[in-house]
Amino acid sequence: MKKNLLLPVTPEDYLDAAKAAMRFIMTRVRTDAPEGHYWTLEDAQTGHERYYDEICMYSGAAGIVCYLLSLYQVTSDEAYLAEARQGGTYLMYRWYHQRELKKNFSKYAFSTGYSGAAYALTALYKLTGDEEYKACVESIIDGMKADAQPGEGGQGYTWSTYPGIVGNAGTVLFLLYAADVYDRPDWRSFAVEAGHIFLGKGRSMGDGKIVYSGVDPTYFHASPDYVDPNFPMGTGGIGFTLLRLYEASGDPVFRDAVNGVAEYMEDAATKTADAALLPHALPDRPDLYYLGYCHGPAGTTRFFYKMYTMTGDRAYLDWALRFANGTTKAGAPEIHSPGYWNTYNICCGTAGIENMYLGLYAATGREDLRKMALRCGRVLLGAADWTEEADGTHACWNFALDRVAPKVITSPIGLFDGAAGIGLMLLELYQCETGTFQVSRAIDDPFPEKFIF
Repeated sequence: MKKNLLLPVTPEDYLDAAKAAMRFIMTRVRTDAPEGHYWTLEDAQTGHERYYDEICMYSGAAGIVCYLLSLYQVTSDEAYLAEARQGGTYLMYRWYHQRELKKNFSKYAFSTGYSGAAYALTALYKLTGDEEYKACVESIIDGMKADAQPGEGGQGYTWSTYPGIVGNAGTVLFLLYAADVYDRPDWRSFAVEAGHIFLGKGRSMGDGKIVYSGVDPTYFHASPDYVDPNFPMGTGGIGFTLLRLYEASGDPVFRDAVNGVAEYMEDAATKTADAALLPHALPDRPDLYYLGYCHGPAGTTRFFYKMYTMTGDRAYLDWALRFANGTTKAGAPEIHSPGYWNTYNICCGTAGIENMYLGLYAATGREDLRKMALRCGRVLLGAADWTEEADGTHACWNFALDRVAPKVITSPIGLFDGAAGIGLMLLELYQCETGTFQVSRAIDDPFPEKFIF
């Protein structure tokens, strides 16, 4: 996009790229829904026989609505808010009139189900005060409560066979978030009651170390003793959720259930004096190291940072920094390794790595972390496919979303899988570099919303 490549990258380059990403996303908009706008996922579907639903946070309208609202808050351009409202109308229509979903981890999952839709509607409500958004969120939560199934032995509640943040834990985290936003102690009590599903599910690994299962091992065609030591599908995500449940309830049973989680992750990590990485899975893939959010340090650092803020123990922050440094030493963001292949998105690529660096910078003020975030920004600018169209510059990112299908190249548009999330991270770099940093954090992202140094 920059005409003179000899000039340095400026904050405006990040903002322009974020806007260009949204222009590309709008080429996928459809207005033929009974109410509201949605964005077709046809391109992403070419890489998957079955893809996620158009409503979802991962790839669809919920995530794009959140991105539009971030653009509006930074630019004050009413067109972004108007389009976000259209997306919100579509989300409400789907819940009230066409509730069935395509591929998802759970009907009420945050990334692929209606918790994510409710989160986006809550963002619209917080900004506009429009009661119809609040009413739809209340209806969704009523549905969650009605559809909740008692856990084994009557302990807690479940909505799916996926315990992790991709499934039940994400629903519990959303309920805790919504309880705070809407001042609904009854929702908080229900979330805490539901969270009892995790108690007693830790598997001892000896010497006081424990792990939690975030997914059924058959999902990855793995052995029965499969362990995902990382975040949204693994033990770190369950640990994070238990910490939030303790924070919300004050019940020490949740705090005690986290004992041994950090110790296991520290022991399982591949380490040097100042860096660490966790394998993708044990014992199945001990030599594969993802670097992104879904199975790598961009997610796992969230658990350790939450441990630090909950306990005040600097050792946990040091571990978060150690995992971040492991990412750097693995060559990211410029060098693509087997666990950081041809990807640029939040879930498994450069944008998720940037979020880690920038989040830790917001917490510590360490200049080396800011510089790493800026390096991620340069990679994202350089990897974009720029085109000039009648309405201005468009930017998309073409990459292999699946590690196991490296030749399948698509241009996804969503918050977790594509252009919306990449644009959001470029927008946050703009805010960082212009002294206007104030961001919205996801329900599983504990990093500061403002610089605290």
